Amino acid sequence: MSNHYITAENLLESLPEVLAKDENLYALASSIADVLNDRVAEIDKVRIYPNIDEMPEDLLDILAIDLKVDWYDETWPLQAKRNTIKSSFAVHRTLGTRGAVSRALSDLYPGSSVYEWFEYGGNFPYFKVILDVTDQYFEVSHDAVVKTVDIYKSLRSKLEDNEIIYRSREGFVLKTKTGSIGYQHRMCGTYPHTAMQGDINTPGLKLGTLAANQGYNARFCGTSLGSLM
Repeated sequence: MSNHYITAENLLESLPEVLAKDENLYALASSIADVLNDRVAEIDKVRIYPNIDEMPEDLLDILAIDLKVDWYDETWPLQAKRNTIKSSFAVHRTLGTRGAVSRALSDLYPGSSVYEWFEYGGNFPYFKVILDVTDQYFEVSHDAVVKTVDIYKSLRSKLEDNEIIYRSREGFVLKTKTGSIGYQHRMCGTYPHTAMQGDINTPGLKLGTLAANQGYNARFCGTSLGSLM
């Protein structure tokens, strides 16, 4: 056992000699040392920040209140809660900036983006939000997303048309195959003027691709509590 580890024996070793010689005080110190030794197993429980990925869900809910994570919701899935709390420090440091909005949204919808007015030819002080739902952790209502944006955006900035643009990305694999055929040129003509019958001149392969996309904003309908798209 290390001489520096917290054990009852090591704690008693630090007891002044004059107190150790007193039977009553030594008995009291032994009792206290035993209690402190039992608390060693609880030390890791107070290591909050390194243990967010292992922390039980009920403690995460308490920690979110303590850290003032205003966009946190107790109904979210566990992994979304962990991501949100871990990034809350960076979000608070950049509060009121595009980075804060983008980071807060990316905890729920990875790959989401925020575009300033000058990046899409808009007017000051508007901005747009592209919410990427390709790898979303769970579904969040439109109103909840707008609320998150309002909390962390600059007070002067305004969401363009109060709309969120939803984006879903899909990938595909394009496979190609090529082959070849051996060909022996046949000589012809009379010596010394010979020629070859058949030839392949400037061989090559050209492959053209074309892709396009069309933006679409879903229009909301129904009541505010049960709106549909």
